[in-house]
Amino acid sequence: MSDHVGSNRLSLIPSNTDTTDGSTAMARLTADDPDDPSLQTVLQSLDDDHCRAILSLLDSPKSASELRDECELSSSTVYRKLELLRESGLVREYTEVRRDGPNVTLYERDFSEITIGVDDDGGFTMSVTRPETNAEDRLATFWSAMKEES
Repeated sequence: MSDHVGSNRLSLIPSNTDTTDGSTAMARLTADDPDDPSLQTVLQSLDDDHCRAILSLLDSPKSASELRDECELSSSTVYRKLELLRESGLVREYTEVRRDGPNVTLYERDFSEITIGVDDDGGFTMSVTRPETNAEDRLATFWSAMKEES
C-alpha cells in the first residue's frame, strides 16, 4: 500500500512506477496526442500566479481545503484554479475512499516537465513528460471518471 493509506482508508491515489534500477519510469506525450491539452490552455494555466502557487504545493496529493489553507485563497478560487489545471492536463484528481468517514478528493501534479519549442514552420510545439501509469493508476483514473459521470 502507499504512504497515503491509513488502516481506515483505501487509497485510489496513484503511486510512482518503479523500474528495476529504482528510477521512475516516465511517459513522454506530445501536443499531437488528442488527449493532451492545447498549448494555449497550458500557457494560460502557467501564466496564472494562483495556478503556479497550487502546482508548487502539489509535491504530494492534497485536498482542496489543504490547498486553500496553504495558499490563503478562497475555496471558490481554489476550485476554479484546480479546474483550469485539470483542463490543462497539469493536475489529476483522485478519490480517497475512507472506511471511517466521508471520502476525500485529492489533487496531484500530473507532469514532471513541459517543453515548448518552435518547429520548422515557425509554429510552437509542446511536449509534456508525465509519470508512467500502472494498472493501479489506471483503475484510480477509471473510478474518478465514473464519479464525474454519476
